[in-house]
Amino acid sequence: MNVVLIGGTIEALLLAHHLQSEHHVIIIELEAELGLPVMHPGRVVNRELLNAYMTDEQQNFLLLSENEQGWGCRWDWVLKHLAANISRKGVQCFTRTRILSCSKENEEYILELSSTERHLPTHLTADRVIVMSPPQTFGPGRRQHCLEPSQPEQFPGNDSVAWKGATVLTEDAKEAPSTDLHLNRGDGMTELWWKEEMTWEPPRGFFESTSVVLPTNPDELSFDGVVSRVLDFVADSV
Repeated sequence: MNVVLIGGTIEALLLAHHLQSEHHVIIIELEAELGLPVMHPGRVVNRELLNAYMTDEQQNFLLLSENEQGWGCRWDWVLKHLAANISRKGVQCFTRTRILSCSKENEEYILELSSTERHLPTHLTADRVIVMSPPQTFGPGRRQHCLEPSQPEQFPGNDSVAWKGATVLTEDAKEAPSTDLHLNRGDGMTELWWKEEMTWEPPRGFFESTSVVLPTNPDELSFDGVVSRVLDFVADSV
């Protein structure tokens, strides 16, 4: 079966990992690179769970550091390694690609594409299309996919809320107020994630900051939580 996943999210990468042995999988992403910008806490609760998806050498790149709330890590490298591994197994990733239309003839989807990558096709056919990105996801220049006239299925999401995240020096983070997630990483940086307003400013400033809609329950904001949601989807819907 030909399966197209729209959005290069970590859910898409993990789902492709589990589908690729029996299906031909393509991931379509608006951004130039999978995993950027980072829009999720770098957190792993059960470190052994990584063994099913990446090598020991790859795990070393994550700069894992143990915390009370789990292992802090470089989330961008989690996605980079997952993307590299599924590509080696035959999954195709179309970056810088926008869907102009999504129609259906009989039981087959037809996607019209626009891409800055010259070697990519202008049309795709698929037996199944799954939207992995949250609704109202925009790419560079506020571009977004047009999934009309035949809206494909949406990967299920949990109750969500607006989160704010920031990266600071671990030394500065020692003076930070209490946040929902406080994750030291192995590179001398700390990720802070919170839902309520916070007026604190670190002495040397925030190195990165973001606002993003994520699951309301902080217990779900981890590699483990994503794996659980993907495996539930595979069991129920594939």
